[in-house]
Parts: sequence; C-alpha cells; structure tokens
Amino acid sequence: MQRTKNNLTTLIIALSCSVLWGQWGAAPGAITEEGENSQIDYSTRMIKATGIGAVPTNAANVGVARANAIRAAKMDALRNLVEAVKDVRITSETTVSNNMVESDVITSKVEAMIRGAQQVGDVKYLSDSSVELTMEVPLSGIMDLVMPTGEATAPPELGQPPAAAEGTTSSVTTATPGQPITGLIIDARGLGIKPSMSPQVLTDDGTVLYGPGNYPREFAVAQGVVGYHKDPTAAAADARVVGNPVTIKGLSTSGGMATDVVIALADAQRVAGMDGFGEALSACRVMFILD
Repeated sequence: MQRTKNNLTTLIIALSCSVLWGQWGAAPGAITEEGENSQIDYSTRMIKATGIGAVPTNAANVGVARANAIRAAKMDALRNLVEAVKDVRITSETTVSNNMVESDVITSKVEAMIRGAQQVGDVKYLSDSSVELTMEVPLSGIMDLVMPTGEATAPPELGQPPAAAEGTTSSVTTATPGQPITGLIIDARGLGIKPSMSPQVLTDDGTVLYGPGNYPREFAVAQGVVGYHKDPTAAAADARVVGNPVTIKGLSTSGGMATDVVIALADAQRVAGMDGFGEALSACRVMFILD
C-alpha cells in the first residue's frame, strides 16, 4: 500500500512539472473559429475540442489513476465537441443547433457521430495534476447528416455582359485568358463574410449564381461546397481550383448570418461565358478568400 501511495505521489509530481503547449494547430491562412474549448476549421473541415480530467488520488494504483483521468478528459472533450458542432453554420439562416432542435433524429445522429470522434495527438499532463486531450470529427460527417438531397441543375442564364468602358479595369481576372477555367475564386476580403457549410454566391440583382442545386450532394459532402483561405496566392494553388482559376471581387454579404457573398451581375455574366464555368460549379471548384 505504501508503495502504491508513493507511485501515485510520483505520478502527480510528474504531471505538475509538465508544460502545456498551444492547444490548436492550424495551417497558415486557414479560416478557423475559436471557442473556449474548441476550434472549427473551415479550411481543413475539421472540428476539434479539448477536455480535461482530474487525476484521482485514491485510485488503486497508478495505471487506474491515469486511466480514470484520461476517461474523464475524453468525456469532457466529447461534451465540448457537441457544443462546438451546434455552432457550425449550415446556411446563412441556419446552424446545426437549429436542425437538432427541430429534429430528434438529427440530434441522435449527431451525438452518435460525435461518440465516434478520434483523439488528436497525445494526452497532455498539466501543471495542476490534471490531464488534457483533444478529440476531432470531420465536418463532412456533419454535412452528411444535415445537407438536403437533390439533383444538380445547370447554372442560371444570365445574358450577355455589357461592354467594358474604355480605360476601366475588370474585377474578373484569370491566369490565362481564353483558356478553360478550372475554378472560381471569390475575393471577399473586407466584407465580413462568415464561413458556413453551404454558402451561396449571388449577383447584385438577387440571382443565385452558385448554391444548392448547382452541385451533386456527394461532391458537397466529400469536399465541401466551397474552400476557404486567407492567402490569394495559396488559394489559387489549392487543389480545388488549381490550374486556371478565375478571380472575382465580392461586393457585399447576404443573409442573416452573412455567409453568402454578392458579386456584380456584369462580372457573373463575364464568368458564365467562360469555357469550363459549368463544370467548375458542378464539381464544387469554388474558393472564398476571407480576412
């Protein structure tokens, strides 16, 4: 018994000497939202949450003490993960929480998916003798539960763009003019756009250029409706749009939670006339650049 007590004391002292490093790691330029115990990464499409568990001093042995603390930390992380998932925006008007409130089936499926969350990295031993660990779930799993079904349709007919005035600079640019485009980049910096799972691109006359119905559901679930990045250069090199993407400057936000971006109708007309436009939309080859 005395040896067990000594071992537990040694464990606690060792834990108290550990150093806590930064809990989140995000790639440069990634679009993330940080909670008190969680992170929603809209660029890598992962949701993470940490949990903390205390090391019991009355456990039978060191192994049991460690296992109990880790189990408590995992349960805490899963609770925090549920709260983080609830905050994910589906559209500019709805969150996952809205869907869970309206449907017990969705609630059960979300909770079941979160119970299958994976641990990220190693258990951390904190200076106050508790342990911390991080769990994560993919955003694709959440999307698969809440995205509506439906067949993809062709982009809207927008008509011909007006002739550009002499001496003006177009807000539509592409790396190689005249060649098929490989994706659309919407530069929405400075507009206050919030990331979501299913954003839309609208024209300033209210036409939905890109939104539900423009892509197969399986594409949206697997790779996301749009990609998100902060760096224009890195965004253009992203596998989603790489090759010959066209860049369009956003004008404003739309929707209650400001997740949708508005572009000029004339710009949309110019892009819609480019070779590869329909294919880019149907394959979700769209990227938003945010602040």
